[in-house]
Amino acid sequence: MSLMKQPQLGLKILELRQQKGFTQEELVEQCNISVRTIQRIEAGEVTPRVYTIKTILAALDRDLDDLQETYFEKQVKKVFLIEIDENKDISFLFKQLNLGWIAGIISMILLVFQLIEETTYLTSNSYYFGEIPYVIITIFSAIAFALHMRAFVLIGELFKANFLKTSAIIAIAINTLIALYSVFDLHFMYINLEAFAVIYSVLFGVVFICMGIAFLKTNHLGQLPKVTGIINLVLGGMFLTIILTVVAGPASILVQGLYVAIILKAIDTLRKQISK
Repeated sequence: MSLMKQPQLGLKILELRQQKGFTQEELVEQCNISVRTIQRIEAGEVTPRVYTIKTILAALDRDLDDLQETYFEKQVKKVFLIEIDENKDISFLFKQLNLGWIAGIISMILLVFQLIEETTYLTSNSYYFGEIPYVIITIFSAIAFALHMRAFVLIGELFKANFLKTSAIIAIAINTLIALYSVFDLHFMYINLEAFAVIYSVLFGVVFICMGIAFLKTNHLGQLPKVTGIINLVLGGMFLTIILTVVAGPASILVQGLYVAIILKAIDTLRKQISK
């Protein structure tokens, strides 16, 4: 176990303060630390000394255990690049971003085959390439998509676009959940096909709307994220209508091409910043 780092530390202290029902001024009265210091800690602008943390926690009737991260939590953050190890060489970041756009292209190709399989099942109640190939395609497609979206977690961290980080994690979680259920219940024995189609459409509608908003809020990468954001919002709305999913599904594969372009733009922007 280890102590949280900023900005997670500040957010956790904010959460604990709100749970206690304290305003920042009331917390100041309890621990005799300036309100400006409290504000900067909660905003993640400074990393406080352990003594300061203990003083704040004592005022909130908490202890250091409330700010500890388990080994599992640290590994999850490491795998999904939620926190960037400052000891890593800059080449590590470029490798992860390059992996992201390559995985995006692989994901697009696999999604085409997955779409063929699923469309065939809808019309003939059987899979075009067979059940085992469908399972393999779906699993590898989910892995490729996760690696692809992980690049946006990193971009969100590098360009201070927190909502992009959150949206990318939501996209990974929902896509993985859908993929796992698809291979678990190949013939929709537990949830009928119609109900699954509605759940699928709504969940991916949420994903595309979140990603759309995230791209619109992302700065420093030109107009490409803004345009992609608008397209994502339109696709999200189409998914939510349920009926237009038949159009939004194939179109979403093409939109991943824009995602790849955004990652490449991020790589180019970082290289220019480093060379200055």
